[in-house]
Amino acid sequence: MIATMSTVWDRTAEFLSDNLAALTPLVLLGIFVPLTLLGSLMPLMGASGQAGDITLGLLVLALSLVTSWASLAITALAFDPAAGRAPAVQTANRRLLPVLGIGLVTLLIVLILMAPVPIALAMSGVDLEALAAGKSPAGDTANGALAFSALYAVSLALVLFWGYARFLVLVTPIMIMERRGLGVYARSFVLTRRIAWKVMGVLVLYAGVSWVASAAAKLVFGTVFSLLIGGEGPLTLTTVLTQIAAAGVSTIFSVLAVAFIAKLYLAVRDAREAIVEAS
Repeated sequence: MIATMSTVWDRTAEFLSDNLAALTPLVLLGIFVPLTLLGSLMPLMGASGQAGDITLGLLVLALSLVTSWASLAITALAFDPAAGRAPAVQTANRRLLPVLGIGLVTLLIVLILMAPVPIALAMSGVDLEALAAGKSPAGDTANGALAFSALYAVSLALVLFWGYARFLVLVTPIMIMERRGLGVYARSFVLTRRIAWKVMGVLVLYAGVSWVASAAAKLVFGTVFSLLIGGEGPLTLTTVLTQIAAAGVSTIFSVLAVAFIAKLYLAVRDAREAIVEAS
């Protein structure tokens, strides 16, 4: 029998509370600091010239890689807390490139699925630059292309959401524990059988709560720091302090998500193996 989501959550909470010492360096240096820097640097994009944007883009990429690495280390630690942080870090070092490779394959698949939208707009003669600038195209053909694109985009979003719950949600744990190649998609599909709707529900709940919490942190702390310190511009002491507070909230939810998915993988894997052994 597959463990319930509440049981997985209990195991997640237990892991986090019992391994704070091992988790703290990974969380602070691998997630909190990069998120703080990313949030502070993103407003500068487009305002620092082409060379500056390239430099910022490379820095953002590097920080994103650090965050991905930390997530892998936390996942590995969740699988074997007794082994400690050092083996988890070694696992993250070994599996980072394969996980990034699967991520690029996934991105390519998504881009291919999205391709009909710009193709339809281009074939109908819609000026994409004008559309991006907020100008409404004229003509029945253009309106038809826009209607098709909107319907296709909504349908694709729903399909991608379901696909994430079935094919992608367990990819990282599988890559760490089972070291599969492109077979990770099929393996995730098998493991999420009969729990897809539960996974989708958890994803919606997580996305909603984390977004509200992050937005509230930015609003509250941004208002307080603005009143106390003031300052204008994309990068000020007020914006930095606000981003630190928001990054703290985002870090908590990020760690919860990583640990939860790791424990979910263990639960469904053990349940699936029990079913196979019993048959």
